[in-house]
Amino acid sequence: MTFRLFIYYSALYGGCAAFVAWMLGQVAAGAEMESPVARAAVKGLLLGMLLALGLALVDGLWNFSLGQVVPVVLRTVLAVVVGTVGGLVGGIIGEVLYGLLSYFLMVGWVITGLLIGASLGVFDVLSAAIRQENLRGARRKLVNGVLGGAVGGVVGGVLLMLLRGVWSGVFRDKPSDLLWSPSASGFVALGMCIGLSIGLAQVILKEAWVRVESGFRAGRELILSREETTIGRAEACDIGLFGDQAVERLHARIVREAGGYLLADAGTPAGTYLNGARVDEPAPLHSGDMIQVGNSVLSFKESHKRAGG
Repeated sequence: MTFRLFIYYSALYGGCAAFVAWMLGQVAAGAEMESPVARAAVKGLLLGMLLALGLALVDGLWNFSLGQVVPVVLRTVLAVVVGTVGGLVGGIIGEVLYGLLSYFLMVGWVITGLLIGASLGVFDVLSAAIRQENLRGARRKLVNGVLGGAVGGVVGGVLLMLLRGVWSGVFRDKPSDLLWSPSASGFVALGMCIGLSIGLAQVILKEAWVRVESGFRAGRELILSREETTIGRAEACDIGLFGDQAVERLHARIVREAGGYLLADAGTPAGTYLNGARVDEPAPLHSGDMIQVGNSVLSFKESHKRAGG
């Protein structure tokens, strides 16, 4: 998947998840909950759960292969748990603060957004910690998600309140509810903004990435957030180059070190090539370098800030 598609699907699934949460919330609202805080808690919980589920699936399926089924499932379950808690806490806090000033409701959606954003990086942090790897890349993904989710919560909250004002004027004879307007448009706008902002933050704030220039699923891009990224024909490889018989099951590795990234061959007969030269020892990577494994070619990129630093 390209970065453009990742951002697009993040926004799309954010909006779809919010719409489903809105419909379920309508059913829950019909249960005659007397407490406004309880109603807000249910609504926030549904939004956090479904939005985290949708975004976790987009993130997990970005570079999916059959050998990664278990990690994707674990990533999704953990994200749903964190997102659900985020929505629940955000809904309660927002409703409580709304009693003081209406605009304080956005505080709840900011909390919801940042915890949904954090949910996408929790698995990476825990996984790296368990494997005793450097946490830099996983921690950066977590922070980027938090920043994107918080911004999405602010922007989406503003749009939700503006749309609520519009629909309240159109449907004057209907009961007013700050979250569930006569239309689902405000809630969908909130979900899309959170999804879009999280996707944008992950892509814009990335440090290093690889693009498949030729070979299996050419055009896809992968952010390098792990200490070691594997390349090969095996289903468990991070960058799978299936169908290329010149590629070994484990062909090469991209390893993060304090000063940057290294390309290392996995002891293959055909070898790994960097800018046309065979790699015998781990070689440093620079932005724009071309990596050849078998008949496939990948380009390595770094952000200007990192490359210049």
